[in-house]
Amino acid sequence: MIDSLSTKSNKNVVATVVKAITLFMVATAFTACGVDRQARALKALEKCRYEIVSADSVYLAGTDVSKLVASRRIDVSQLPGVALGFFNGDIPLSGILTIAITNPTPDVAGIQQFNYKIAIEGTEVVEGVSERSIEIAPGETVTVPLRLQTNVHPFLSDRQTLNKVMAFLQRMQHGTNEKINLTFSIKPTIALGSKRLNYPGYIHIDKTVDASRLNVFRTAPRSTADSALK
Repeated sequence: MIDSLSTKSNKNVVATVVKAITLFMVATAFTACGVDRQARALKALEKCRYEIVSADSVYLAGTDVSKLVASRRIDVSQLPGVALGFFNGDIPLSGILTIAITNPTPDVAGIQQFNYKIAIEGTEVVEGVSERSIEIAPGETVTVPLRLQTNVHPFLSDRQTLNKVMAFLQRMQHGTNEKINLTFSIKPTIALGSKRLNYPGYIHIDKTVDASRLNVFRTAPRSTADSALK
């Protein structure tokens, strides 16, 4: 009788171990499939086309940037908030930048939470984090709002890059088709089971913008701009 109970107990242990191994293998397979799917989506995202749609309620040290562009006033150093910011090392830039992403590939493109940076002529201007998941079906276009909230003192203190931007704006006043280089850098977050891992490095998207694109700056009520992020 004791042998019978022992045999039954051993069978239960074996069954439990087999069940645990099976569940582990299934979970591993699902995780591997999930990572592979995310990798394909990121690869497709690298091949997408990116366009700046609008820059809403962009404020530089409390001044509406759309009004600066409309008035062709380009000497930002004369703004009271900027002048004070040079003194204390803090020149805030805030707003909502909306980007259109078009997926020309046969695969679904997508990304979960991600960090991003925006550089002008190779100098970083803005960095931030987007909590929004993005999914773009083949042949489709989606618009993605990014919240801007940064200190641009380092950028405005870089005289070489700032002079390039100022020259770009000055020539724009005369109707010439000047261009400037922008770089969007994205660091995706990859879901691995219940954990989130940062992508090793950034995906860089280079974009040349001509003067005609400066009409993307517009003023919108802050409540309207904020609702775009929800």
